[in-house]
Amino acid sequence: MVKRKLSTFRFVPFWLISILLVCLLRASSCSFFSDKSPEGRLLRHSDCKSFIEGSHNLSNYDHPPSEECLEYHYDGHGVLTLKHINAGFNCCPGTISADIVFRPGEIIIKEKEASSLCDCNCLFDLDYQLIHIRPGVYRISVKGPYQPESDPPLEFVVSLTQPVSGTFCVPRSQYPWAI
Repeated sequence: MVKRKLSTFRFVPFWLISILLVCLLRASSCSFFSDKSPEGRLLRHSDCKSFIEGSHNLSNYDHPPSEECLEYHYDGHGVLTLKHINAGFNCCPGTISADIVFRPGEIIIKEKEASSLCDCNCLFDLDYQLIHIRPGVYRISVKGPYQPESDPPLEFVVSLTQPVSGTFCVPRSQYPWAI
């Protein structure tokens, strides 16, 4: 009996071993490695930005306060990093957070603040990391608490089929952007 069990174990089909080895070597192409659901989180945010005319602080920024932008970088292996530039929040927002929703071909980020304790609004930069993003074409949409209804939405379509980086900006004409 012992002899039979050892010999049965020894004759694992070669094709099965081959498939398992290929999957281990090329983990990203095997479905049991890529079936994870997309996830995203807000990593950090800046302090309130200062755009005082004539100040050296104004030259520290790549985008003027009259623009709201989203920088993106997709590594081609499922990781998408986003930087929301000039996001409008209250000057005393408490905790800044975001709900991130993934739908087929769509990534929706809805930003929020815990409180609005000050009588002023301010611009911040927010950094996000999204993982397990499958290659494809996506509409990315970001909605903040103070985005003017009369201005264009911060949303665009991008092909995430290979490593890609870029920036998408929209003009803003109301406070706190157009200061």
